[in-house]
Amino acid sequence: MQEVSQAWKTAQEQTLVPESFVEVSLNIGDPESQADAQSESNGEMPFSDATTLVQKEEKDQVRYATLERNIWILDGTFQILPDSAPYGDNGYIGDVLSGDDGNYPADSIPTITITFSKVFSAVIPGITITWASAYNEWADTFRVTVYNGETQVLQDTVTGNTSLESVLSDDIQNYNKIVIEVLKWCLPGRRARIEEILVGIERTYTKADIMNYSHSMFVDPLSSELPKAEITFEIKNLNGEYNPDNPQGAEKYLMERQAITARYGYKLDGKVEWINAGTFYMSEWETPQNGITATFSARDGIEYMSDLYTGASSGTLMAIATAAFTQAGLPNMPNGSNRWTIDSSLNSISAPSGVDLSQNSVGEVLQLCANAACCVFYQDRTGLFHIEPLASGTTDYQINRFNSYQNSEISLTKQLKAVDVNNGAAVVTVGNVGDIQQINNPLISTERAQTVGQWVADYLENRRLLSGDFRADPRLDALDRVTNINQFAQTVVLVTEVQYTYNGAFRGSYEGRTGV
Repeated sequence: MQEVSQAWKTAQEQTLVPESFVEVSLNIGDPESQADAQSESNGEMPFSDATTLVQKEEKDQVRYATLERNIWILDGTFQILPDSAPYGDNGYIGDVLSGDDGNYPADSIPTITITFSKVFSAVIPGITITWASAYNEWADTFRVTVYNGETQVLQDTVTGNTSLESVLSDDIQNYNKIVIEVLKWCLPGRRARIEEILVGIERTYTKADIMNYSHSMFVDPLSSELPKAEITFEIKNLNGEYNPDNPQGAEKYLMERQAITARYGYKLDGKVEWINAGTFYMSEWETPQNGITATFSARDGIEYMSDLYTGASSGTLMAIATAAFTQAGLPNMPNGSNRWTIDSSLNSISAPSGVDLSQNSVGEVLQLCANAACCVFYQDRTGLFHIEPLASGTTDYQINRFNSYQNSEISLTKQLKAVDVNNGAAVVTVGNVGDIQQINNPLISTERAQTVGQWVADYLENRRLLSGDFRADPRLDALDRVTNINQFAQTVVLVTEVQYTYNGAFRGSYEGRTGV
């Protein structure tokens, strides 16, 4: 369940909820080149770090009071520079002051050089530079030069810029170095500052652009299936931006695994409160030549896990899971950390000897590790993968007669007779009649088979499944335990699947199991 304010919760209890919003941001570029990029400067202050410029992470620039001209305003919004690191997320801060006219000396122009380990041939629509948002300052004049080795591929000079974010819209192809020179700053006596550089262009679509939107999430608490999260959205294409025959269009820049982020909001107390919808990666798109819309589908990081596993098959489940995550090559989290977390219990569980995982995909190996450890495998809305035991506790959310479109449907799974782990390694008997649930997992040792079998039996003995449609609050996630209330009963439901649709308002459906 996503954390929200009390105002959000109160609004959901009203007959008419406040105005709602959906926002989707598409990174149009080459994910491989962005991940490969390295940045450095020709000179910077000790509290600067130009190497972070090309790292796609959330940066919170600290507004330090320095001895630059007219920068130390005694209004309480500046901080005193500490004597030593850490200094915070400052990005690049040059070591040269601009002159009285804002220009930098010709022999010491602040320069950022972005290098790549190879030549990238995929065409990208340009680059995006975020200047100094904390100081509300920017480069007035700057020059971008693109190289392939020593050969100049492209050069463009921008003058008279007045924006905190500059987008250089030029096709860039066959490159392995990009040089950015800050020629003139917007104020005299100031250092050049850059917060972030994106090798590509980010497009943001709001509900005014989005014709249709859906978001689905599924997680199996037993890790017998891979988790899945996906969004599909249809945007207006009246200007032909995504027409495949438009030579100036954006369709030619689309490629798989481009990052897409989405968020949801409500207007509360005069401003919009936002929550994450998730981090996704482009999987499919449809941009018909004669269409007036373009449709995109994006899925979670499982998209990175389809290759056959090549790592170790022996040792602890922690070692195997870590090798699988590492092979997947997931992009780092916004703060630069790994995009996964693994429960420490996997350190004490060893795989059987002689296991062959070479015919399993990376995702399947992670699923097998989670299942053998009695854990759930899923990705949260920040894009972080988890392998951990199912959390306990019930959320503060209710699906009741007020927000349901109809009474929940109740169905029963088949009666469970027993759970058979690895063809007799352990058999956990539940009853005298019913189905026998087979668990086949090469990472479950003989010593651990009974534990896993009992864990599965405890879950499947709860046979009641609830499903229904409701006026969705988009903070609800799969694996949340919510209270379902109808005219006869109040029941706690572990949600395993939830779907949202948006056409000016949120509507949803869910499915879950009771008694878990």
